[in-house]
Amino acid sequence: MRIYALIVFLCLILLAPGCAEKQTPPVAPPTSEELAAQRREAQAADALSEAMQLQHDGEFLDVDTALDYLNQALELDPDLATARYYRATILFSKGRTSEALVDVNRTIELKPDHVKAYYTRGSILLSMGRFREAARDFTEVIQHDPSIAEAFVRRGLCYMQLHREDEAIDDFGSALALNPANLEANYNRGMAYLARKEYEAAFSDLSQAFILDSDNVQLLSARAQTLLKLGRYKQAARDYRRATQLEPSQSTLFGLLGEALAGAGEMDDAIAAVEKALTIARARGDNFLATQYTDQLRQYRDKTYP
Repeated sequence: MRIYALIVFLCLILLAPGCAEKQTPPVAPPTSEELAAQRREAQAADALSEAMQLQHDGEFLDVDTALDYLNQALELDPDLATARYYRATILFSKGRTSEALVDVNRTIELKPDHVKAYYTRGSILLSMGRFREAARDFTEVIQHDPSIAEAFVRRGLCYMQLHREDEAIDDFGSALALNPANLEANYNRGMAYLARKEYEAAFSDLSQAFILDSDNVQLLSARAQTLLKLGRYKQAARDYRRATQLEPSQSTLFGLLGEALAGAGEMDDAIAAVEKALTIARARGDNFLATQYTDQLRQYRDKTYP
């Protein structure tokens, strides 16, 4: 009897609420739609991986093949943010700006903290002339990572276009604090100072840029223009002469060389330079410039042979 009672007691304990072993509900097998989605995601990841294997030092070695792989990835998984971003960079490099903007916008929607996407979008908007929007994107980059010198340079370029030279100069200065050998920052800060008629400061920055790239005609011409403003005509003539050697088909460079030489009192050489400018303009059928050079020559000849 006691044994029977003990058995009954044990059974009651086992059957009591919370004491019986809980049964785990069976896991439903994935549906055919879920399996298909998983396969697509895996295939998209594989295509992205193939594209990334073509990248070296941040650039794709075979751009067209990489683009094909990225297209495949996004056909399989349109929300693959990394593929969106890299396709945007390739499309932008190919000049397909509007398509690149669509991709980078979607990237930021999917990953709002994607700093590189903000930088890329800012660069795209800058190229499109949408300077205020571009400046906002570069500000976003700087707020996330203030060590990116190029973000300061590009925001400075936006400010230059918006005629906010003071802010542009500050940004170029921030870029130079991070990298004193930044050619763009030196050149553009010089141009900002030139716009503000601060010619000595402009000359200093443009000279630093010249050290970094002594064969840059645009830079040489800008420094020569600054020297003209400072009345340092012989130095300006040296810069313009070097520019004409690098680009001997640009009539405007010879016209400006003539102006610098005339300022230095070297009238025969000034006349020869402007005659060269006139010859080039006529050969190109540029009547407007030809007329200007004709007037310039007349003034110089009147001074030389009154």
